[in-house]
Amino acid sequence: MIVMLFHAVGVPRYQRESCFSVHDKTTTMSENISKLNISNGYKRRINQFGDYRDVTNMSIDEWNERWNLKQTNVFHMPCVNPMLVKHCDKLLAEKERQRIFIPLCGKSLDLKWLLDKGHTVIGNECSDLACRQFFEEHGIPYTTEPLHIKDGVKYKATDGSRIEIFRCDFFQLNRSMLGEFDCIWDRGSFVAIPVKDRQRYGQLICQVMKPTCQYLLDVFRVDNSVYGGPPFDCPESDVVKSFGHRCKFQLIDTRDALGKVQREQWGVDSFTEEVYLMQPR
Repeated sequence: MIVMLFHAVGVPRYQRESCFSVHDKTTTMSENISKLNISNGYKRRINQFGDYRDVTNMSIDEWNERWNLKQTNVFHMPCVNPMLVKHCDKLLAEKERQRIFIPLCGKSLDLKWLLDKGHTVIGNECSDLACRQFFEEHGIPYTTEPLHIKDGVKYKATDGSRIEIFRCDFFQLNRSMLGEFDCIWDRGSFVAIPVKDRQRYGQLICQVMKPTCQYLLDVFRVDNSVYGGPPFDCPESDVVKSFGHRCKFQLIDTRDALGKVQREQWGVDSFTEEVYLMQPR
């Protein structure tokens, strides 16, 4: 936020299955987590990072702190997202050389996978570390240039690879900066941003969609009264409120993603992954 950005090395903590069966080498909650003073009615809940800080309205500085503390292994996948692989034909509409946007991309392997298929890939991330690691880990030479927004920087390949990452606050982006896209792959961005910002997020996404754009939205259903997030629960009503005025959509996949981490560390008894496919009306 998202963000904000959702993806470092390690087994994804909130998906039970990825490219392989995830073994249960999960991070055990620290025994010496300091007791927080609970005020203003805030209920102490474990978050994705294994502590009790309130993450419902994370700032860019807080996301950068998590990257610098190497706590991003809780959301970075060591493989291409299985839902992207499964539904890639729907996202791309079986077309070649598409222009694809991945918001809050982190250093996701999805970026390189789509790039290698011949598409133009544009990402958005808030962490310089994530951007640098993506290019360096894939051996892609790059340059940076300032954006005409506060603290914004664009990372761009210099070897002819058609990939750019806008390192800035997602909500500072606009159509004049990004252009329009044939496809959007949202693999955890929408469920990482503060819930109060979802309609604002939807407005920006709709602005950068071409009339024929295919938008693949990957979300989760989870009890955030027990688990602090992210991801944050996304009922269909939130999809309608955020995108329904501009897009038609259908739920194309549902998966039971409940595993040992969710049961024993998060304390939830249900965790479901859902995938929507959207197009402009």
